[in-house]
Amino acid sequence: MKEIKKAVLKYDLADDLSRRYGHKLRGFFANKFADVLFHNHKENGDLRYNYSLIQYKIIDGQPNILGLERGAELIIENFLDIDKLVLGDKKYFSPESRLQVDDINIKVYSDLEMPKYKYKFISPWLGLNQSNHKKYIKKIKSANKKEQREFFKRILIGNILSFAKGVDWWIEDEIEVVPKLRSIDVKFKNKEMIGFKGEFYSNIALPEKLGLGQSTSRGFGTIKREELI
Repeated sequence: MKEIKKAVLKYDLADDLSRRYGHKLRGFFANKFADVLFHNHKENGDLRYNYSLIQYKIIDGQPNILGLERGAELIIENFLDIDKLVLGDKKYFSPESRLQVDDINIKVYSDLEMPKYKYKFISPWLGLNQSNHKKYIKKIKSANKKEQREFFKRILIGNILSFAKGVDWWIEDEIEVVPKLRSIDVKFKNKEMIGFKGEFYSNIALPEKLGLGQSTSRGFGTIKREELI
């Protein structure tokens, strides 16, 4: 078990925004704050490839910024400096906001026979990288349900381990994952991509609103948690 700091800054705007505004939300904060965690670009122009500790999401039509560990501290330190939001063609002056800060426990429950949690993807999960995309197209897409579950299970466990590494959590217990996913078309950076919606069941406690997979900083792969037992 590990305790981590989590902060969620939520704005209550008059408009209901589409998911694509997550990219614009990220751009606003990236331009306003210099710390690399806000935008994942180093001073020399290189990308920071570690897990994103600040993630920008549109949930139920409203902007949410999730911070973990050092990312949470940066949000706490800076949120009062934001007197307006500029999201593309939309401007909001003195937007109403709420900041929730928690110290939460993340843990693997290895002594249970049934999965303790159900996680639903409330935004598309981009689980395919360059190598496993080819495998999915050539083999997994037309494979039976068992092969598909094993394929997605390995990827999801890898995503979870990337998050754990990002918050300095060394997991020794076995992670169990049972995915139930369906493919959807996703347009990202003007390109057509394969994403997935659905849920997975697991024995690991993950933070609510956490992002898994690729482009978590832009709001993809955001999960909603339900405790089963």
